[in-house]
Amino acid sequence: MTETAESAGGERTVTGAAIRLDGVVKQYRGQKKPAVEKIDLDIEAGHIVAFVGPSGCGKTTTLKMINRLIEPTEGRIYIGDRDVTGEDPDKLRQSIGYVIQSGGLFPHWSVAKNIGAIPRVLGWDAKRIAERTDYLLDLVGLDIDTFRDRLPKDMSGGQQQRVGVARALAADPPVLLMDEPFGAVDPITRVRLQDKLIAIHHELGKTIVIVTHDFEEATKLGDKVLILSEGGHIEQYATPEEILAKPASPFVEEFIGSGATLAHLTLSRVKDVQHDSVVTARIGDSSQEVINRAKAQGATWIVVVDDQGRARSWPSLDEVATKDRVSDYVDPRLPTVAPSSTLNDALDSMLAASQGGVLVTDGRGAVTGALTIATIMSVIRGQLDVARADDGHVSYRDYSEDSAT
Repeated sequence: MTETAESAGGERTVTGAAIRLDGVVKQYRGQKKPAVEKIDLDIEAGHIVAFVGPSGCGKTTTLKMINRLIEPTEGRIYIGDRDVTGEDPDKLRQSIGYVIQSGGLFPHWSVAKNIGAIPRVLGWDAKRIAERTDYLLDLVGLDIDTFRDRLPKDMSGGQQQRVGVARALAADPPVLLMDEPFGAVDPITRVRLQDKLIAIHHELGKTIVIVTHDFEEATKLGDKVLILSEGGHIEQYATPEEILAKPASPFVEEFIGSGATLAHLTLSRVKDVQHDSVVTARIGDSSQEVINRAKAQGATWIVVVDDQGRARSWPSLDEVATKDRVSDYVDPRLPTVAPSSTLNDALDSMLAASQGGVLVTDGRGAVTGALTIATIMSVIRGQLDVARADDGHVSYRDYSEDSAT
């Protein structure tokens, strides 16, 4: 089911399908209280919805009832116009992408074989599977030649998780379900995976439901956030801005608690502030020519990029001058953020790398600019002043225009 939705940039193709839960209940045998009480929920096609709440609130159970890994005791589940409650569960799951923590890859299969698992079951021919695999590896930011034949054990946790997302998207499903997908990776990798998911969502327009225990992650990723309490009771289902501005119950107020001010800051993105321009150079360029070009723009450092414009290092002009040609060196501590990254993400990246700035990259990793710690701290100070003035109840929309100036 494909729809077209209006976005800030104009028309956007939505390949996702709406999801509706109608009176869905999960009651386990021998338990007095239901794991999920009667739940009614509408998820718009092409949206990301984050399920969040304390342990035992039924968020994972609710997610797994959508693809019937857990069978509902009562109620109906609709994907698009289909009532999938009575469909063959194996066939249903072949039409729904599913991502779990740590990727869940088959350890003895190559990356390509993992990604092609569902297409093979569906009878796709080898050429179509190979083309789809290469497209998805590029989409999730993994070099095709490097990773196609690699085994999961030879990859980092973040790389495995990217393959897990690619595998879930292999058969082009309208719905992607994600159960704590980024919980097992380090904080910096987690930020990059979140940003990659946002970029993929923008490009493909799938309907994504993600379970997380982290309210900050929920507010960053979700078009809407579903806050559940014990028994799968819906405490609030709204946009992050609305939840922060108007918590629907004492439970929600307590749940977001002291993190509310921080969550306000997560709603301000890198794309909302003005970036500094950067001087880029390619490997093998004349060092003197690059230095002259940088000095003409008042820069004291440059960014060395590959053929796709992706950053490899950012040496100072003094470092560049030590050789006649720009050399190839990959800086493993190079801090990068995407436009969808929050200002907190950018600040964390700088601190982790012990750097006073961070490079901004587009959805495919090409460098588009830079942010300094001074710029970010200035914006954060302004937001905190607004938050204090409004006694903590400030909507992102009240200050997003100010933060961009």
